[in-house]
Amino acid sequence: MAVLVLAAVAPAVALDYGINSSLIGYQISLISFGMMLTLTLLGNTSKRYGAARTNQIGHAFIASGILILLIPWLPFLIVGSLIIGLGYGMITPSASHLLMRYTLPHRRSTVFSIHQIGIPAGGILASSIAPAITVYASWHWAVLFSASLLVCVVLLMQVRRHHWDDDRDQSAAIITPNPFAGTQAIWAHPKLRLATLAGSCFSWVQFCTATFTVVACVSVLQMDLLIAGTVLSVVQLSSAAGRVLMGWIVDRINNTIIVLGFNAAILIIATIATLFLTPELPLFAIYILFAVLGATSGSWPGVLLSEVGRLAPSGNVSLAISGSLVITNVGKFLGPIIFVNMYAYSQQYTLTFAALTVPAVIALYSLYAAQQQSEQTT
Repeated sequence: MAVLVLAAVAPAVALDYGINSSLIGYQISLISFGMMLTLTLLGNTSKRYGAARTNQIGHAFIASGILILLIPWLPFLIVGSLIIGLGYGMITPSASHLLMRYTLPHRRSTVFSIHQIGIPAGGILASSIAPAITVYASWHWAVLFSASLLVCVVLLMQVRRHHWDDDRDQSAAIITPNPFAGTQAIWAHPKLRLATLAGSCFSWVQFCTATFTVVACVSVLQMDLLIAGTVLSVVQLSSAAGRVLMGWIVDRINNTIIVLGFNAAILIIATIATLFLTPELPLFAIYILFAVLGATSGSWPGVLLSEVGRLAPSGNVSLAISGSLVITNVGKFLGPIIFVNMYAYSQQYTLTFAALTVPAVIALYSLYAAQQQSEQTT
């Protein structure tokens, strides 16, 4: 919710700052950049302080970052976004460390996918609550509400923190000795390298969709902020459902790459269909299109992280997850920047959304190559 709360009310925020609402893409990219810094430099924090404590620190950083966004000066928007990213980079590796410890192997894809529902669930909160608060009060109160939820998470995790962190090693270095160890481990494994590249492309489409849905609905489809928020809610709901469904399918088919490949093929069709977005299109058709975009662009993280955790050396799950996330976050970082600049050039959100077909095609090709690699080694 903290990551997407500004995107959900981008027109109102842009009005206050006196900037174009499309520039919200840079804020998401700043968060991704901060996240990559944490993933590369602080991959050992779960070992040193324990996964639960690291998760608490991450949430505290995010709460601090979004509170900084309330200071009415553009440089603080940059600083706050970076701090959010620093905290966000601590959350998934530490949570994955705990899930690998406490989840039975034959249920990991499903459990990881259920855990990853947290991301679209936060998006649903952002898209449903933030616009309403903004309309009846201001976007500042939406940010404060998000910060209060983060503080509650930190306090709740303290209840079981001592038990969850009984494997911490206080002699471990805080700063990762080799910042790119996790990335190198992923890159050295052909199957994981290709699958993670596909994840980076999925992330590209996922965060462009989540970031620009409200802006596009207001600008192109002439919706008011509340109705546009319901479209973003559809994106997040379908993403949540897609994550659970994909995890369930992978646990039964036992082939992550093939399932992700079919997903990429559907995503290609959905991105091409955005060319036909017009104000005359019925609302239910808009909901269906964005539901497919949300499900296909956002359902990949759980099964991919589970695959990385399965193939990672014992004791290095958090490090491997961090390396995978660094690569996938390249798409999250570059995607919104490319989207903003393409829109600045074309001044058409339909063409800019349709251009997301390119990363979707790259994802499909990468997964095809990963499957070929897997068949050669078996």
